[in-house]
Amino acid sequence: MTNTQEMLPLANAVHIWRFPLIAARQEISALGHWLSEGEKKTLDRIISCAERDKRIVAWGRLRYILSRYLVCVPGDIQMKRKPLGRPEIVVPKNAGLRFSLSHSGSFGLVGIAANAIGVDIEKIQPTMNVERLATRFFSLDEAAGLRNLPEAEQVPRFFRLWVLKEAYLKAIGAGVPAGLSKCEIVLHGDGPRILRSEFEGGEPQHALIEIPVSKGYVAALALPQQVADVSVFDL
Repeated sequence: MTNTQEMLPLANAVHIWRFPLIAARQEISALGHWLSEGEKKTLDRIISCAERDKRIVAWGRLRYILSRYLVCVPGDIQMKRKPLGRPEIVVPKNAGLRFSLSHSGSFGLVGIAANAIGVDIEKIQPTMNVERLATRFFSLDEAAGLRNLPEAEQVPRFFRLWVLKEAYLKAIGAGVPAGLSKCEIVLHGDGPRILRSEFEGGEPQHALIEIPVSKGYVAALALPQQVADVSVFDL
């Protein structure tokens, strides 16, 4: 896929890009030149140098990926955030692209589509008190289901549900973490699905897919049900 025109997502397709957040100092410096003034001000508030570098790589590689679809210079892309935080492209005008970015630990994930989508990636934290967090943020049935699992299965199940929920909330433009308990997800052998959502009337109109990522991480994509084709690439 070296031809930019071949990368334009079709109306019924989603492209997922996986990438590491670790980069050489020279590359981090180059990626930082593409960021907006607002993004640079946000970086100034991050105390940890390592975390600041990871944020630069995530935002810079997002712009690089978008530029390959939009056929423009990465630094020329301008974005704005809606009230609940979902970003959209404002320059170039009428770009016709929607995107979602997530990063955790040492890896990042970007989804590109013609329709609103959501992606999320999380590094699994084995020592986290997932029972307490599930009671606070998940539905009653989800929290109860987690408690009934063998202890060794609770942490992986919690993080799988978390990324699926967060991806869905990003796709519909709802707030996190307030919306986590307002949707309920079930995990079946044939894949996850939304059992209940307070954000959509009647039957939920979004599908959920778990994205394969490095060991120790989980990731998910939420997309409109009519979207038929999902492709995963590594940057």
